[in-house]
Amino acid sequence: MNAKTTLILLLIALLGLGGIFAYKEYKKLSARSERKLGDTIYKDYPVNDITKVTLKNNKSEVTIEKEGNFWVVKDGSNFRAKYSMLANLLAEIYAMKAGQVINVRKSGYQKMSVADPDEVTTNAGLRVETFLPDGKKASSFILGRTKMHSTDDEMTARSFSVESLFVGQYVRLTDEEKPMLVRNIFRVNADPKDWRDPFILELKKDDITKITGPDYTLVAKEGESNLVLEDGTQPNSGALLRLTGTLSRLEAQEATDSKIENGHKLTVDLSSGASYAITGSSEDGKDSLLSVKASFTAPDRGTNEVTRAEKDADLKAADEANQYNEWYGRFAYKVDKATFQKLFINEEGLKEPEKSDKPEAEKPANPFDALEDVEEDDA
Repeated sequence: MNAKTTLILLLIALLGLGGIFAYKEYKKLSARSERKLGDTIYKDYPVNDITKVTLKNNKSEVTIEKEGNFWVVKDGSNFRAKYSMLANLLAEIYAMKAGQVINVRKSGYQKMSVADPDEVTTNAGLRVETFLPDGKKASSFILGRTKMHSTDDEMTARSFSVESLFVGQYVRLTDEEKPMLVRNIFRVNADPKDWRDPFILELKKDDITKITGPDYTLVAKEGESNLVLEDGTQPNSGALLRLTGTLSRLEAQEATDSKIENGHKLTVDLSSGASYAITGSSEDGKDSLLSVKASFTAPDRGTNEVTRAEKDADLKAADEANQYNEWYGRFAYKVDKATFQKLFINEEGLKEPEKSDKPEAEKPANPFDALEDVEEDDA
């Protein structure tokens, strides 16, 4: 093959590649031009197949990734993500519809905050990307600022009572130049701490049937939800309220891989048959740590035959215990000292203070009470 033939073949190959590229660009442009007001932007968006979400602005970034059955904030804290926030975001992407197209050059992106945060250090937008299990992007766009009609508030905007060209949020797809004003209003940011779910235990007070502490046992009387000490005496109402309140919203600051040995013990039994064993360790000058493990034992129903509904309830409670251990049970958690002290209170702290047998001291007399009224002269 001579040089002339080689050059001709090379030119043909380049023309072919150029034609393929031009055809793809034409398809993209034609698809964009065919998009009409109100069209779904991501048609057939695979909302149930998303396994990773990344958000980045020019100040921070966060990755929320699915691990097994859980969504995790991948920032070193090992916390589960707030699922409600994630569900709302994915629902907004799924429902996002095209609005008014804004004819603006790249130099005008910052005015609407749709500039890429990797390229701009001030007034950039929030880049939102979602991924499938194979790593392929399912969506990628820049969220800009919201535009509100002068006479409408955010609640009106959410109800879509105003036309999209008056209210909504600026959005630019990362593979397109022209931004749009969509009706969706996104409540999302790239701050990792706002995505963490800090609550590691949330128990309902009325479900607690027994609490076993270091030197005491609290039990609920049959048919009642009030907890009393094992000998039947009423505990200090304030101390009990602090204990059950902490169990209802047990908040952690950070998850660690630390192990707790020979710590304080607290066991909480629920009416469902589920039980939570809490182990704690706290020393002066060191972090207060907790670990929690769940278990399940079917309630004793005597000689009564177990109904189908009871079997289903048992299976559900057992599954919840297993799921709890799958995520929460593998970590130790840092908590503040006040939380630790409320959990691991001793029997003395739970008892009502004893009333003194001594009679109350008489109040000192008011010296002014002994003064007689002085008659004033009429002069």
